[in-house]
Amino acid sequence: MPACREGMRTRSYTSEEIDAIAAYCPETGACYYLPMAEIAGRQVVHLRTEPARNGQRKRLHFAEQYRLGAIAQLGERLAGSQKVAGSSPASSIA
Repeated sequence: MPACREGMRTRSYTSEEIDAIAAYCPETGACYYLPMAEIAGRQVVHLRTEPARNGQRKRLHFAEQYRLGAIAQLGERLAGSQKVAGSSPASSIA
């Protein structure tokens, strides 16, 4: 975020600029993949690792939904992209 006379200036990305955002969380030791279709127009996205205490589920992004496992199956997330596979058979990975 560049500084400017008014303070910090923020902007969101568009699908013309990026396809997705990938992030690593040292607390969970996992990587997460967020497709642009789900985060377009946002400046901030929070991934929850635990349910809300009030039971709310709508409009929340749960980390487990976006977790990348040992096999990155990007083809299932991005229509039209090259399919990626890992070990064969997939069950050979612990």
